[in-house]
Amino acid sequence: MNKTFSRTVWDFMGIPFRLVLFDQAWLPKLGWTTLEDERLTEVFPHLRGVVLDIGAGPNTLIRRYGKGIGIDVYDWGGGVLVVEDTSKLPFVDSEFDTVTFIACLNHIPYRQAVLNEVRRVLKPDGRLIITMINPILGDIGHAVWWYSEDKHRGGMKEGEVGGLWKHEIVRMCENAGFRLKLHRRFVYAMNNLYLFEVEDRYNGGPSHKE
Repeated sequence: MNKTFSRTVWDFMGIPFRLVLFDQAWLPKLGWTTLEDERLTEVFPHLRGVVLDIGAGPNTLIRRYGKGIGIDVYDWGGGVLVVEDTSKLPFVDSEFDTVTFIACLNHIPYRQAVLNEVRRVLKPDGRLIITMINPILGDIGHAVWWYSEDKHRGGMKEGEVGGLWKHEIVRMCENAGFRLKLHRRFVYAMNNLYLFEVEDRYNGGPSHKE
């Protein structure tokens, strides 16, 4: 989604409403860009091949991308595959080219186990994409986002956190066998995109380059 100049200005003027106060479902009616669209705009250029989207919510990424599968522990609609435990994925080794966590890794209590499992289902030249806010912004946001998904399912569960710091994400991913290729900020530097590749020592050869 390429924003026009007028849309960019209108989005900036609407920051308090579209980032905090208003339900995301209202924003298109007012001409504002949703946070989901902001995230997907950042993620889409980095998708490759068959995608597994973990914590897929309403499965927007897969429905738009068209090649892959979305999974979640809750059924938010959109054709997701509901699984009981995302650290025990019902897929064979090296099945996917890309795995994504869009604004959801902080909501998975057993994060390291899930990332280890992601390494198993990714191809040797696969990539891992994560979007995440930091804990300070996350804690503030989850306190005021009356429309957020965690509110619809009864609040934050044990082990969930508002957000994750860069060093936490990098450490967990390195422990699972990945190395950071790209980190960039977006949405007024309040959100983060992380792109990881399988570490060379795991795939026995040069890493995939864009």
